[in-house]
Amino acid sequence: MRKFLLLTVAVSLSLLQACFITTKDIDRSEEMNRQEIAARRLGTAMQGMLWSGASQDGNLIAATCGFDPSLCNAFGGNTLFAKVVDGNAVLLICTPDGKRALLEDIACTATPDYKAWVDKNAPCEFTIPDQTIRAVCR
Repeated sequence: MRKFLLLTVAVSLSLLQACFITTKDIDRSEEMNRQEIAARRLGTAMQGMLWSGASQDGNLIAATCGFDPSLCNAFGGNTLFAKVVDGNAVLLICTPDGKRALLEDIACTATPDYKAWVDKNAPCEFTIPDQTIRAVCR
């Protein structure tokens, strides 16, 4: 009887731990889904700024968020970077400390291009090659 009780307790604790991990992962996934939607909005706005003559050499994120501050509010303390390749905007979202990438998005595509948050050790740097950006944004 005692062995059965110990086995029951061990199995119960294992199941509880599995539920905790799953809930934590789901919460992270839901947060990143919100970040992806926000990135889509910001990327589209950055591309619009470029099409309307914004400087490709200036701070495109600051110019875009200056026009509509709500575009940057959804990112909390995350660090945002932008680059322009042949008139096409690319957005990189990193952790607040700027060490790990969370998401990389080419503005001309419909879905996020690199979900770096899945790889918990992705460095905060642009990874999509310029030739790929040129090819998908024709």
